[in-house]
Amino acid sequence: MNLVENPFKKIAIAVAFSPRCEALLAEAKQLQDKLGAALVFVHIGKKTFHQEQYLKHLIHRFGLDSKNNKIIWEEGETVDTILAVCQNESIDLLVAGALEKENLLKYFLGGVARKLSRKVKCSMLMLTEPNIHPTGFKNIVVEGSDHPKSEYTIAAAIAVGKAYQSASLNIIQETDLSKMALIRHEELKEAEVEAIKEEFVKEEDHKLEAILKCNDYSGLTVCTERIEGKPGYVISKFAREKQADLLVLNSPDKQMNLIDRVFPHDIEFALADLPCNLLIVQETQYTL
Repeated sequence: MNLVENPFKKIAIAVAFSPRCEALLAEAKQLQDKLGAALVFVHIGKKTFHQEQYLKHLIHRFGLDSKNNKIIWEEGETVDTILAVCQNESIDLLVAGALEKENLLKYFLGGVARKLSRKVKCSMLMLTEPNIHPTGFKNIVVEGSDHPKSEYTIAAAIAVGKAYQSASLNIIQETDLSKMALIRHEELKEAEVEAIKEEFVKEEDHKLEAILKCNDYSGLTVCTERIEGKPGYVISKFAREKQADLLVLNSPDKQMNLIDRVFPHDIEFALADLPCNLLIVQETQYTL
């Protein structure tokens, strides 16, 4: 039995008429087929006859003209309007394309996808290289830090991995060296410091084992690994080195702003230079 059987039952696709529009819809088709989700296609901008016909053509071409799917056209500020649509439609997952690396100025100002990722109240999937012939998520890396959100995040990653028949799912426990350093500031002997660290690691391992026991991950090769370093940075580095298809992280604990990009929140390391597709998991809680 999985803690989360299907975390994404209703998915919004942020559609822009860019060169990657067709590839994004191809990915949307695979998401619907794998997860059995209803899709909501969202375009922010003035509706023109040609754009409307083009979008309908693409939706038909990729077999997405199901009665369970819908198209929403809205005008207004892009980020705020998409956020409003997600709330009004009770969306579980927002999907958008994202450049792998933005220039410094654009990063600090924030691209649309990155702005959405910092504000959205549902989970978000950022596709770095949507493909007109989607290859799926074969190699998944997921955050396994000692945090209340990790239980749901790991369960969601397992659900996605099973749906996509992924080859591997790597759960990474990050040991924050700055926290370990605080222990050494206390008036403790070296042996006492090591005992505290050992107990800390053992407690985290027990929590992860308990999470895995609550989920059926049969058919998936699940590996756990502990790495030391700055949370957010080291897992992104690991995902890049392992050539992961998907990095799965907890949603931030608070709405982020410019100060978080100067003194980065864990997730900002991934947003600054995406190592691969990024899934930010959040239990959907809308205030209606």
